[in-house]
Amino acid sequence: MKDLVILINFCTVFALKNKIECGYKQCPQTRDGALNVHIIAHSHMDAGWVKTFDEYYFGTKTAISTANVQLIYHSVLSELLHDKRRKFTFSETAYFWRWWKEQRGGTRSTFKSLVAEGRVQFAGGGWVQSDEATAHYMQLIDQYTWGLRKINDTLGPCGKPKAAWQIDTYGHTKEHTSLLAQMGYDGLFIGRVDHKEREAMIEEDRMEFMWRGSDVLGKMSDIMTHTLYNLYNAPDGFCFDFLCNDEPIVEDTDSIAYNADKRVNDFITQIERQAKYYDHDNIVVMMGGDFTYQSAANWFMNIDKLINHVNTHPANMSDINIFYSTPSCFLKAIYLYGKRDKAIFTEKGDHLPYGSDANTYWTGFYTSRPNIKYLALRAHIYLQVVKQLTVISRMSDSYELHLLRHAVSLVLHHDGITGMLIILTPTWGGSRRPKSSQQFIVCHQLNISQCRFTETQDSMLLLVYNPLSIKTYYHVRLPAVALHYSIRDYNDEEVEYQLLSLPASVINLPGRRSTAIQELCFEAENIPPLGFTAYYITPIRDQLAEGAYVKKSQANTDPEQEVTPSISNEYIKVTVDQKTGLLESIQHLDGLKIMVSQNFYFYSQTQQTLQSGAYSFRPEKNRPIPISEKATFHTIRGSLIKEIRQRYSDWATQVIRLYRGEEFVELEWIIGPVPLGTDLGKEVVSIFKTNISSNGHFYTDSNGRQMIKRSCWNETASHHQKKPVAACYYPVTSRICISSFNSSVDICVLTDRCQGGTSYNDGEIELMLHRRLITDDGFGLEESLNEEAFGVGQVVRGKHRIFFGNSRFDVEDLSFSERVAQTSRKWLYEPWLFLTPGEKINRRKWQNVRNKRYSALRLHGLPRHISIVTLEPWKGGSVLLRLENTLEKHKSLKPEKEMLDDFTNSHITVDLNKIFVHFKIVLVKETTLAANQWLDEARQMDWSTRYVYAGGDDGILPEDHPDYTDDVRQHKPDKEYDDDIDSKRAYAGEKGQLKAKSRYQDYDKRKKRDINITHTDNFYNNTDKTKDEFKHSNNTFTTYVNRFNRKDIFVNKTRNSNRNVFKRFDVTTRRPKLKFLTTQYKKYDLRDDSDENYSNRRRSKAVSYDDTDIYVDADDGVTKSIYEMYYKKNPVRRSYKTYLSSSEEFLERPRKRIKKDGHRNNYRSRSRSRGQSFDMPFFITNRSTKLEDFDDKSDEYKRYKGRGHSNTETMPRREFISLRSAVYNNDGEESQEQEQEYKEESEEARRSRRAINEELPSSEDKSETDYVISLRPTQIRTFVIWFEDKKPYTL
Repeated sequence: MKDLVILINFCTVFALKNKIECGYKQCPQTRDGALNVHIIAHSHMDAGWVKTFDEYYFGTKTAISTANVQLIYHSVLSELLHDKRRKFTFSETAYFWRWWKEQRGGTRSTFKSLVAEGRVQFAGGGWVQSDEATAHYMQLIDQYTWGLRKINDTLGPCGKPKAAWQIDTYGHTKEHTSLLAQMGYDGLFIGRVDHKEREAMIEEDRMEFMWRGSDVLGKMSDIMTHTLYNLYNAPDGFCFDFLCNDEPIVEDTDSIAYNADKRVNDFITQIERQAKYYDHDNIVVMMGGDFTYQSAANWFMNIDKLINHVNTHPANMSDINIFYSTPSCFLKAIYLYGKRDKAIFTEKGDHLPYGSDANTYWTGFYTSRPNIKYLALRAHIYLQVVKQLTVISRMSDSYELHLLRHAVSLVLHHDGITGMLIILTPTWGGSRRPKSSQQFIVCHQLNISQCRFTETQDSMLLLVYNPLSIKTYYHVRLPAVALHYSIRDYNDEEVEYQLLSLPASVINLPGRRSTAIQELCFEAENIPPLGFTAYYITPIRDQLAEGAYVKKSQANTDPEQEVTPSISNEYIKVTVDQKTGLLESIQHLDGLKIMVSQNFYFYSQTQQTLQSGAYSFRPEKNRPIPISEKATFHTIRGSLIKEIRQRYSDWATQVIRLYRGEEFVELEWIIGPVPLGTDLGKEVVSIFKTNISSNGHFYTDSNGRQMIKRSCWNETASHHQKKPVAACYYPVTSRICISSFNSSVDICVLTDRCQGGTSYNDGEIELMLHRRLITDDGFGLEESLNEEAFGVGQVVRGKHRIFFGNSRFDVEDLSFSERVAQTSRKWLYEPWLFLTPGEKINRRKWQNVRNKRYSALRLHGLPRHISIVTLEPWKGGSVLLRLENTLEKHKSLKPEKEMLDDFTNSHITVDLNKIFVHFKIVLVKETTLAANQWLDEARQMDWSTRYVYAGGDDGILPEDHPDYTDDVRQHKPDKEYDDDIDSKRAYAGEKGQLKAKSRYQDYDKRKKRDINITHTDNFYNNTDKTKDEFKHSNNTFTTYVNRFNRKDIFVNKTRNSNRNVFKRFDVTTRRPKLKFLTTQYKKYDLRDDSDENYSNRRRSKAVSYDDTDIYVDADDGVTKSIYEMYYKKNPVRRSYKTYLSSSEEFLERPRKRIKKDGHRNNYRSRSRSRGQSFDMPFFITNRSTKLEDFDDKSDEYKRYKGRGHSNTETMPRREFISLRSAVYNNDGEESQEQEQEYKEESEEARRSRRAINEELPSSEDKSETDYVISLRPTQIRTFVIWFEDKKPYTL
């Protein structure tokens, strides 16, 4: 048997020598002791800016811009074939996918070959390079997921981006960083950093730093971040594009234009200057810019000359090594440079706001084009609803759903949702579904109280769909034209409603064509999670004809006469000042009262040197001017809704609203058209002034999740200095809060879209609502922010919600912050309304209609605080599922409990089998956050093994992942560094973080680099294998067989020589072909690559490779398994186990089988009883292996048959092999080692183990696979699930 294993190993090695090892092994070699200059050729292609997406792609409207994206792709592809040293980096997937669909098989094959050889690489890989400040975290996850999926579908595993690429976004958020780390990126490249922060980075040698994205997730959210020296542009004088005016390099010494020596000296001077600010032997030099490389020959020819002359120039006394590289290869170089004797700064905040100079802060775009921001968010929620309903109805993925994903992701571009685009009109294609098949409609204009359907139908069915994972209720508001209505719920009971007259400001909205002057309002109760409840609505022309009393709330017939200054519901009382009409106080019925006034103000723009624009906020003064000192008001009272309607001016109105049963105050405002008058623009804000002493601090959310502490005081200055108001604006994606430092009162204002916000004065909350400017800030857009619609200035209608409470007391085991987050989440994912005609249904038929209420979730199937954030159709009939633990922090441990058995109550266990009602799980596999890598195969650099940074030695606590059973190896700092660590604490940051002093004090004094680069030898070049190497080789071979769907099945068996019992039976079979790691995706592709004849290119130097010729070596000498680093703990050893159980397997519930002789044979597996950890369920299906599955002459058959089982009996089977045990089981050493461990085990441990075994479930438990996982606070975990096929669900 040993000879057979050795033969297989050597055959594997020989076969893999002919494979293309894509990944880090394709990176160029660096030179020890030299300054290694990584030339990164790239083109920054904005997906819409001064031209639309299509205009950029096709190169139309050349009078505006000559940019032509498809020309860039063709030009780069052609030039890469001339020289194998050349490399190029692409970023966004949207343009690539558009280009890829148009290419023939030969071009596709050539491009894939270049990717496999590492000459073309994608960085980032999202659908677009999204904005960070104004996007919600779920929007970010979705757009990365969609872009990376397209790369997987087209380029396979070699195309997977390893470096995140945010080089042009206007500031960087902490939550976005955390998401990138969880997606498996090895590093992050950023470009735009505040000018003061950049100066501090340069001075303190922290242009590279470790960024901790989440204090709760810890090391799992860490990512190495590199700040680009010259943004993403080429060094001065070295832009070789026809868009630039820089001189080319002339190397002909006989020509009078010869300038090679001078140009090389200039280049060396610049890179030497740059090298001073990075504390290692590798620097990045960007060669590209906006829409460059339309003539790639100009670039590559000159870069080739530059490389040749720099490397051979006699003046190169400092030993500079310059070569083509990629972002991931640069990360590999600096990773290998570190040897745990290098200290690196740890960033725990974010990089907002972005200021390009002392007078220019890019904080205006937090609010610019507010209607686009609102519609982008609503479109995202609509996409989630469509994806959920597609799964629930058991429909497959559709072309229309793909188009919706395209559009919703495209608007997140950093020049899209930010408001810096002129117009957004992508033409991905029209719907292929006939309109006649549409059964339900959605009123997308309810934001202006207009719905033609409800205004013209005599009767209708309303389905209120709840996309949340918890039961909820919703206040439905529909435009109404009748005076009386009958509303029947799913129990055929009459529903109370209220007819509410529309304010004049709503009726007169520009573009509103509805004749409705009132709204039908009622409360939809008990809407089930991921389900709907139905209502039958009919207008009543004659109340007596219905023969029943209609519960209609009597609103005020003459509301203008009532000016009562207060309204209240079950929880809150709101009071306005009788004289000014402004908000005065909010009081909770438990006694908590806050004095709060609210008014609208504006910052004016006059003739000044620097003006505000779409990007920047440059107010003339630090404090705004009130629109009016007073507001007229009147009160509307009803049983469901109570309102105070305020009018500040002709273009500013507001409604203060209380809903029955709600603990928040809603403020619905309408701003616009903003009059300019003699001003050059106005920027309108809403300011809340409270009696809370906040001590100059406030909190804003980071992409809708974690809260970040802010201050308007420059705390790093030698004296306490207040920042200008523009520098103190931060993006408010969902909420902004202030907290009293001398009491327990907190107040938050929730927003319905991203807005700029601050707390410039103590106790204030300020939010910018609208901007209208006829000036431009001069940053390239060349268009004023003067939006118009229907012939007038843009009008904005939006909402704020005030939530306040006592921060010292938890309510239902939730802190105040968690309750605010929950309220914000419920508002964001509020129920969606679907309408259909009801003319075929009368009162009697409605009673007999089935399925009037439905939920896809089981009752109590999903634990509290667990939310389904993604449920969408995926590939091959599978479903993508994301679960989130919405708790924000760890709870304390219960006293006198062992951590191993009783985990903290913030780590929540979920049984995936119990979530869905009508879906039976067949197989589950976990992926990384972006769903582009299987978790067990995903790898990432562990920077803590190479550098020392704050938090780098943080371990993953046992309670963090109780469903895994192997420990994370904690890396300890070297003793040599510990002895010298005190001398290096020079950085004046938080908690004694380290400052690495720069060793470059002068240009001429730059020292030779130390030899700190460690090279890893190619595994397959060494034929003298040790035993451990053979183990690794065998594991790699097994992975390779699984990855490329080989049909070979290997059976590993082990006998214990002493006991002669069946110890282990591992089977490796082909994995389900979901095409995660394949390169063909035929269903939605325009062409099938496999059916096309690849044409030969005239100058092609790239070799065409089949998918089976491309090999991704798991052990690249740089990365580690994410699964090994963050998801495993050491198991408790048990004597009856002859092998280490792989936590990459699902273990079946223990069950007892009865032999023919009546005796029972127990089959062991992990118990589901309380106090035990569970294996992570993402590999094994609930299947069994029958005797007839094996050859009747096999050892397995004889052994199993000889134990008295019949041919129809089954035995448990694992479908996923334990890779690490492939060799051990052949030589028997594993059994001997564990036998010795058993002998040395204490009697006390054996008694404990027996006690645990006694808790195993009885034989009556149903045999099925356990899919039990756990989530720590704020964690999101992603799974691909295959359900049992059933007929589609229909109403």
